[in-house]
Amino acid sequence: MKRLDSLLDKIEGTLCTLFACVMAVAILFQVINRNTLQLPFTWGEELARYCMVWLMFIGISVGVKKGAHIGVDALVNLLPAKIRRMIQVVSNLLVTVIYLYLTVLSVQITLGIRETHQVSPAMQVPMYIVYAGLIVGMLFSTLRSIQVTVDCISHKELQNPDADFASQFTDEIPRGGDDT
Repeated sequence: MKRLDSLLDKIEGTLCTLFACVMAVAILFQVINRNTLQLPFTWGEELARYCMVWLMFIGISVGVKKGAHIGVDALVNLLPAKIRRMIQVVSNLLVTVIYLYLTVLSVQITLGIRETHQVSPAMQVPMYIVYAGLIVGMLFSTLRSIQVTVDCISHKELQNPDADFASQFTDEIPRGGDDT
């Protein structure tokens, strides 16, 4: 499981960095071009948009790993630890099934787009390549969700971004009765 985690970390990090950099350069060149060079660069906005799509879907997977997705846990946090863990396992299993279903749907959608031979307006890139970001993102999210579920079952401490955020401020809280 550690090798899978390491491999996914490298792939996600590389792809996110690549798409963010390409998107930033395309937007920067589009702005510079619009105001000074005035070269025919009609596909820059399209490239940036497609990079953003890929970046977003891969980012979902990163959010799954870090436990950064929105969840309502106010009631669950009031329960005893054993019941809370059991609910967390069931919730993670349900999320895994949903991601698996979304992966299957994304493959079907992408194959359907491929059959239409649709291409993007400016770059003339086959649209199934753009839609493939959905497959990659949902597949990675499924793998990350399985990883989180296994970690939860094996009683490993799960990442909690809220706790990380709150811990930044604990040194600033006055201790004892002295508020001055």
